[in-house]
Amino acid sequence: MTEWLLSGHNTQETTGVARPVTVTMTSAGLDAQIDRFLGELAGDTSDFDFSLRPTAVVQGRLYLNIDYYVRNMGLVVPFDPESVGAPVDLVTSDQKPPLKRSLALPGRFRRVYRWATHFYREELPALDAELRELHWVLRDGPEEPLPLIQRLFDPEFYARSRQTDRAHIVIALTITSLDGVLRQRAPELLGLFVGQETTTSLIGQRIWELRELAEQCGPEVTEKLRAGVVDLEVYRALPAAAPLVVAVEAFLHEYGHRGFRYEADFETERLADRPEHVLMTVAGQLAETRSPQARAEAAREMALQALRKMNPLKRALWRRVLGWGQRLISWREDSKSNIALRQAVYGQAARLLARHFYPERTDDWLMFYTLDEFIAFVRSGGEARVAERILEHRRADFELHQTQIAPPELIWYDPETRHWRPARKAQPGGDETERRFQGIPASAGEGVVEGLAVVTNDPFEAARRLLATSGVVILVTRLTDPAWSSLFAGLAGVVTELGGVISHAAIVARENGLPAVVGIPEITQKIHDGQRVRVNGKTGVVEVLT
Repeated sequence: MTEWLLSGHNTQETTGVARPVTVTMTSAGLDAQIDRFLGELAGDTSDFDFSLRPTAVVQGRLYLNIDYYVRNMGLVVPFDPESVGAPVDLVTSDQKPPLKRSLALPGRFRRVYRWATHFYREELPALDAELRELHWVLRDGPEEPLPLIQRLFDPEFYARSRQTDRAHIVIALTITSLDGVLRQRAPELLGLFVGQETTTSLIGQRIWELRELAEQCGPEVTEKLRAGVVDLEVYRALPAAAPLVVAVEAFLHEYGHRGFRYEADFETERLADRPEHVLMTVAGQLAETRSPQARAEAAREMALQALRKMNPLKRALWRRVLGWGQRLISWREDSKSNIALRQAVYGQAARLLARHFYPERTDDWLMFYTLDEFIAFVRSGGEARVAERILEHRRADFELHQTQIAPPELIWYDPETRHWRPARKAQPGGDETERRFQGIPASAGEGVVEGLAVVTNDPFEAARRLLATSGVVILVTRLTDPAWSSLFAGLAGVVTELGGVISHAAIVARENGLPAVVGIPEITQKIHDGQRVRVNGKTGVVEVLT
């Protein structure tokens, strides 16, 4: 029996239990782009094992196939399994790139990187603007949506929109390799391996600006915010709050497509659906005295000191690598935002089409088509339909997966039988094992921090709790995604169940100067609300103190 080692630590940031259109779009897209990227770098792929696939779907959830990366990626560039949440002791490989390939790699990579650079600088801004326009027009519910939707599925436009996936894979795998090199050779510099004002970190900065604007609006506004009044309509009726209302609407126009959970899912809730979350987060930051930028600079200063102590030649080399990495991380966040926007737009299209062609069915009916079936349906004007009994069967599978016990984030999987088993045995009970947890160190921040645990998987609940809680707060959650970014300014540390060293929680924690530990299985069940915890983002150790 051949088993694959699968990790859901990164993929389940963007997809949960997914309907067929989402899971086939994501899985097929990742497989094609990863194969293409590695093929371009390798030149000759005759020594690749194509019986392995980059991804696998288990009970409606998307996983990365670690064996694919170890076996195939390891023949081209170094692969750090911790980047996708897989402990190194579970991975064995003696793969090394052949000398001929290693010598040719810089030239091949330069060509791929040049293409990605052109895409990010020249093509992505225009694509983003077009999708953003369609997003808001479709959201407003046009009388004649079908011509707009046909434009979305025009072969040329659709092909352009999927180029973002290719660019994202190029950048993400490059960052993964860079992170692995940095951890091995200069771990003291990891605090500098962040983007500068990325699309995601700007969410937190814009929230801070809204907080400052709220204070400028006067006590009538700030008192309502502190009291937990988060209905935007209340502030519309308040003359003193007019500047804040305009700014919140501009914020939602810019970031409203970002998801609360599973941004790659057509059906996920978006920030624009919950403007009260923005106001709640603004309210929670009224008590803060130090901006996220100031805290991040303080954390980076420690890494800068380590950089300054290096000899001039080594310092110059690492400055160049870090500058390159910062640019790559910023681009990665740009493409993540664009992919979230694209999924929001196509999700709107799927709902509008379902209302038009299947008025007796639920709005998500077309999401039980696979991606190829969905495209064929739209381009045929609704003629190429999937039999309803097949869609009913898929819906039943989807509902079953939602009620089944979820597989762990790290599993052994048999692709023939589709059976899985945990890759890690459950730890036995006992005071010591339940009070000290080892995870993946993601961000050292300004040092070890102690505080009260706020345990929640709901960003709106987290915002409400931060507003009501005084003192130092450690967020303990399953995962974070861009809708959580605005909360980081009110935190002292972050602990997550999911994620690797380039996950959302890791990157945004570094950008905010916070200690963060990721990849601790079931930590939201092992740490309880109100317990005092200690987080060491340098060693990856989390301890329960009370």
